[in-house]
Amino acid sequence: MNMLRLALFAGVSLAAAACAVGPDYKAPEPAPVAVINADPQVFAAAEPDADWWQGFSDPVLADLVQRAKAGNLDLRASVDRVKQSRALFDDRRLDQFPRVTSEGGYTRSNEQVPGFGTQKVNVQSADLGFDANWEIDLFGHVQRSVEAADADAGASEADARDVKVTVAAEVARNYFELRGAQQRRIVAEANAEAQRQTLKLTQTRLSIGQGDPTDVESAKARLAAIEATIPTFVTAEARANYRLAVLVGERPGALDTMLTPLKAQPAPSVKALPIGDASGFLRRRPDVQAAERRLAGETARVGVATADLFPRVKVTGFIGLLSGDVSQLFSHGSEAYSVAPSVTWPALDLGGTHARLRAQEAKSDESLANYDQTVLRAIEDLETALVSYRQQQTQLGSLSDQVTAARRASELAQIRYKEGTVDFLTLLDAQRTQLTAEDALAAAETDANTDIVAIYKALGGSWA
Repeated sequence: MNMLRLALFAGVSLAAAACAVGPDYKAPEPAPVAVINADPQVFAAAEPDADWWQGFSDPVLADLVQRAKAGNLDLRASVDRVKQSRALFDDRRLDQFPRVTSEGGYTRSNEQVPGFGTQKVNVQSADLGFDANWEIDLFGHVQRSVEAADADAGASEADARDVKVTVAAEVARNYFELRGAQQRRIVAEANAEAQRQTLKLTQTRLSIGQGDPTDVESAKARLAAIEATIPTFVTAEARANYRLAVLVGERPGALDTMLTPLKAQPAPSVKALPIGDASGFLRRRPDVQAAERRLAGETARVGVATADLFPRVKVTGFIGLLSGDVSQLFSHGSEAYSVAPSVTWPALDLGGTHARLRAQEAKSDESLANYDQTVLRAIEDLETALVSYRQQQTQLGSLSDQVTAARRASELAQIRYKEGTVDFLTLLDAQRTQLTAEDALAAAETDANTDIVAIYKALGGSWA
C-alpha cells in the first residue's frame, strides 16, 4: 500500500505543478455600437417591456407566444441539446480525477503452462476489487478539454436562447401577416361588392337607354380583376394560420377558431417606439453569445492539440482481492494491489501532431472570423430594421391621407355618374384608386408591425 500512496502523492504533486500549454482565452469586447438610425422622434430611449409582444396590447398574440414557449418543438429540442452538452461537460470534468470502477471475475481453464511441461493442468483464479485510471495532467490536456466542453455547453445554452427569441418573433410575424391577409381580403371583398353594385348600375343605365355596352363590359372586367385577388389573400391567411399552429406545437388547423378575423380597429396613435439603450445591444444578442462561446471552445482545443506534443502520463491501478482458489478469495493473504504508470509521447509522429495543431489553429481563426461576422450581421439587422420602421411610419401617414381622399373621390364620382355629369371611366378610375389605396394601407400596417418585431428581435429579443 505504501507504493500506491507514493504513486498517488507523486501524481498529485505533478498535477499541482502542471501548466496548461496553448493560448489562454480572452473574450473579445466589441466596441459599443453608434446606432445611426435611432431617430429620437421615432424611437424612445425607455426600456421596452421584458415581454415585448405585450406592447401590442393583443391578448390573442400574447396567448400564442405563451403557448409557443410551452409547446414549440424546436424550443424543446434546443433544451434537450443543452442537457446533452451539460452532461458531456460533466463527464469531461470527471477526467480531472481518478476514474474508479469495480471489478469481479472468475476464470477456470485446463491448459498447458509454458515452461512447465506439456501436461495440461487445471488453472483457476478469482478476483474482486476496484480498478482506477487517471491521467496526470502535466501540460493541460485534460484542463483544456474541460474548458472546451464548458464552452460548448455555453454555446448550446445561447443557441437555446436564440431559438426562444426566434420562436417569439416568428409567432408575432406570422400573426401580423395573418391579420394583414385577413384585412386585405376584407378590403377586396368590400370593393368587390361595391363593384357589383356599380355593374348593376351600368346595366340599369343601359336598359333605359342611357348607358353604353362598353361600360357594362368594363365593370364586369373590373369585378373579375378584384375577385381574382381574393384567393391570394385566402392562401396567405391559411399559410400563416398553419404556420402558427406548428409554432405552438399543434397540427395545422387547430387554431382556426382562435384566429377568426377581428373587427376593424382604429389605427393606434403613433408614439415613439421604446428600444432602450441600443448601443449595448450586442451583449443581449444570443447569436453573438453563441459565436463567442464557440470561439472559446475552439481556442481551448488549440491547447488540447498543443498538449499532444508533450508526454502524457497515465496511472492505472487495482486494489482488492486475488486468489488462485475461489474458496480462498476472502481468506488472509488474498489482498492485492497494483500500480502501473505509463508514458506516451508521439515521438515518431510529431509531424502529424504539428499538422493537427495547425488545423486546429486555423479552425480557431475561422471561429474568430465567424464571431466578427455575427457582430456585423447583428448591427446590419438592427440598422435595417430601424430605417425600415422609420420609413414605414412616413409611408403610413401618406397612405392614410390617400385612403381618406380616395374614398371621398369615389363617393363623389359615383354620385356624379348617376347624375350623368361624368363618364364611367372616371368612376372606374376613382374606384380603382380607392381599392389600391386601401390595400396598400393594409399591407403597410402589416409591414409596420412586422418591422417592430424585427427591431425587437435584432435588439436581442429579451430584457428580462
